Amino acid sequence: MGCPGIISFPEDGFPTNLTSLSIIDVKFCKALFEWGLHRLTSLKQLSIWGGCPDVMPFLQEEIGMILPTSLTTLHIDHLTFLESLSSVFRNLISLEELHLVDCPKLKFFPKKGLPPSLVRLQIWRCPLLKQSCEKDGLYWPMISLIPYVHIDFKKVTPADEGALILYKAPERNL
Repeated sequence: MGCPGIISFPEDGFPTNLTSLSIIDVKFCKALFEWGLHRLTSLKQLSIWGGCPDVMPFLQEEIGMILPTSLTTLHIDHLTFLESLSSVFRNLISLEELHLVDCPKLKFFPKKGLPPSLVRLQIWRCPLLKQSCEKDGLYWPMISLIPYVHIDFKKVTPADEGALILYKAPERNL
């Protein structure tokens, strides 16, 4: 559920000790990203869900949005116009999990590659990216080094057979 009534956020921004933030269908996305999420130096988990068209340029332009290097988990969900991820993602030195869900036009990983700290990559309902991540695809050499890679609920790298996928994106009827 979004918060359509929210039109601004605190003038001084959010507390720097914030550890988790979900941006879901809000109207102040542009202001939030311009303010600078990198100021949230304790942020570990960030979720960006659809309904936030202003986030697109920040995620895919090479100038990119500067995210806090403290991030360990990043969810990007239902950004229907997202085509690529900025090379700035490579600077997320603590990122362990990246979840890309319902981004039908997403086709490109960052030009500089994914962070070497990444141990789990989950891609669901991103058909163009899925093609490039198959064993003979453009990104296979990059993702084959990640211990846990799941694409559309199928394990594609040699992760522990006993691993359990704990997150299942809800079906959406649009």
